[in-house]
Amino acid sequence: MEECFVKGFIFSIKEKTDLIRTGRFSLTTQDIKYYIKRYGIYILFISMLIVGLACGTVYAMSADKEMLASLDFLFFTNLDARLSQNVINTFCACFASDFIFLFAVFLLGLTPWGIPVLPFIVFLKGFGTGITAGYLFSVHSLKGIVFYLFVLLPGTFLFCLALILFSSAAFTASGNMFWQIIADKKMGGSSHRYISDFLSRGVSCLVLAFLSAVLDAALWGVFAGNFNF
Repeated sequence: MEECFVKGFIFSIKEKTDLIRTGRFSLTTQDIKYYIKRYGIYILFISMLIVGLACGTVYAMSADKEMLASLDFLFFTNLDARLSQNVINTFCACFASDFIFLFAVFLLGLTPWGIPVLPFIVFLKGFGTGITAGYLFSVHSLKGIVFYLFVLLPGTFLFCLALILFSSAAFTASGNMFWQIIADKKMGGSSHRYISDFLSRGVSCLVLAFLSAVLDAALWGVFAGNFNF
């Protein structure tokens, strides 16, 4: 399902790009409605991630070191502690942090009240990512940004992709469950189908989270020693 979404989105963009080149492109109200209807959930979570990123970056500029250290379990905010870890510990720390977010999304996707909370989970991840980037920039300037781009960003990007895809699936599952309760219908075959799709998406995103942790640990082991903070 993730592959279909990515391929469809890329094909749609390519089609619009070709129309722009030939001078026949015009974005109509119908086009906007189509994109919102088809990709609206993804746009919502991407927007929440970006807003969280901006807020976290601003917060990191004024936060004290003790506060940042207390947030290190969920976000990368204690550089000194992480530098003293080996590759295995780095992998475990990254995967544990990512798993907490995915597990929260999983639980919310199985409840009818998950819809208003799911955007906050993605916002929180964006907030933590912004804190990390803002902290490295404010304390270590250009060296911190280079460190973030080459060591932390690849794994973070991969996990954020997994989180957005899984949150979108959880949003749909939670919404279907909510409307079934409102309509006072019994759980039927269609309910089992979308729950099965949601669980299948969860497995795929868990694999992506595992790979992002492996990537984080590998980049950390290869490049982290080259930065003297």
